Amino acid sequence: MAIIGKLLAGISGVFFNLIGVTMLVFEIMVWVPDPARANQVLGRVWFEHDPFFFLLNSHSIQLAQVVAERKLKIPALWNPGVTTILNWPSWVALLVLGIAGLLIGGLLMGLARGRSKVA
Repeated sequence: MAIIGKLLAGISGVFFNLIGVTMLVFEIMVWVPDPARANQVLGRVWFEHDPFFFLLNSHSIQLAQVVAERKLKIPALWNPGVTTILNWPSWVALLVLGIAGLLIGGLLMGLARGRSKVA
């Protein structure tokens, strides 16, 4: 049973690390082309520059809201949860999400290795 727990912690750690790196890459993609866009709220930047629009043929921010409210049946996850982050300036939101993802991923991967503290 401990092996399954370590495996799940390791997989979750990799997932959160990928999320963290992705957020930091999006940070660079928002900041470099137009520094003024970095001060816009994250929700506006996501809506106007949706990286998945051409794949889904609709805005992924709307899909995320539907998933949170109707499929997961946790409306509080979207409002006030996600909407609070979407109202932050994009550079702050992406930086915080990126660092949080890397920290959580590091902790989970440390648990997967069997250490109680991550060095």
